[in-house]
Amino acid sequence: MDELSPVVVEEPDFHHRKKVAWLVFGILLIGLLVGLGYYMLVYRYYQSTDNAYVKADLTWIVPRVSGAVTELQVKDNQTVKQGQLLAVLDNRDLQARYEQSQAMVAAKQASFAVQNQNEKAAEAGVFQAQSSVDAAQASITQAQSSVETSKAELDRLQAEHVRYQQLLNDRVITQQKFESIRAQYLSAQANYQNALAAVQSAKAQYQHAVAVVYASQAQTESVKAARMQMQADLNSAKASAKFNQIDVSSSQVVAPVSGKVGNIAVRLGSRVSPQTRLMAIIPDHSVYVEANFKETQIEKMRIGQRVELTLDAYPSLTFQGKIESFAPASGATFSMMPPDNATGNFNKVVQRIPVRIAIQPHPQLDLVKPGLSVLATVDLRS
Repeated sequence: MDELSPVVVEEPDFHHRKKVAWLVFGILLIGLLVGLGYYMLVYRYYQSTDNAYVKADLTWIVPRVSGAVTELQVKDNQTVKQGQLLAVLDNRDLQARYEQSQAMVAAKQASFAVQNQNEKAAEAGVFQAQSSVDAAQASITQAQSSVETSKAELDRLQAEHVRYQQLLNDRVITQQKFESIRAQYLSAQANYQNALAAVQSAKAQYQHAVAVVYASQAQTESVKAARMQMQADLNSAKASAKFNQIDVSSSQVVAPVSGKVGNIAVRLGSRVSPQTRLMAIIPDHSVYVEANFKETQIEKMRIGQRVELTLDAYPSLTFQGKIESFAPASGATFSMMPPDNATGNFNKVVQRIPVRIAIQPHPQLDLVKPGLSVLATVDLRS
């Protein structure tokens, strides 16, 4: 009995350990199969990274003109609408400059109106001078006609004078009759000379009228050139007034977009310039997520794939998004000092590719604020 007792004790313990071993092996096998199935059916279709952050299209408010802040209409974290007044700058010097430019425009307009009248008068003078030329030309034609008429009459009377001279010598006519024909002949000579003189006078008047036309035309061109110069001066004065008006209106700083105000950097009385950042506005519906995935993760990523977003600040909330775009280069490429891999001591480092993810509408989307950390998981099957 003493020899058999150890055998009776060991046999149950051996079977027990064998069962435990098979149980553990079965559990491990089941776990392995479950893990393998999860990987094949689920895990391999997802890529995730916690190197992701909420960003937004931040709009900095910068004044166009210099001046002291006389009114500040908003506070930090206040919601504003596009066109809403944010701040007012002291614009007294700008207003004075604008009024001065307006007075300059009025003076230029008055001078331009006078120059227009001068141009009209010059054009009327050209027309009148041209009328004088036409009248002088008509006078020349008329005088030449008179010359021809008087010459014909002179030739007739000259023949009569010769004939009557012969008749007088033959004592056929009386001396009185001959003197009458002689008087007519001398009168015809005088008329002919007067007609020639009238032609010369008409030609002289014509030359004078032509000279007046040329002078009037030159004066008109000069007046037109002066008017064009005044027109340019007037346009320049109007443009200057427009610039000054814009400067006056720019003393009122308004919101270019609707959103929420933050980081107000000025106070009442602060002196600002066009290089001064007054405040920032986070535009409505402008938040997005920038996730920096490893270069080994983006092989199967495509624009439009669904992304599950979990914020570290609100781990119980899940937001949905879609891949919107991929950066054209890795993050290191855009850094201030990009790495130089052409060196003797080279260590390969997995690069990160920034991926922009649009956040889908959500009832609590206002909780998503720029700068928050995000866990982004991409569904490669979507």
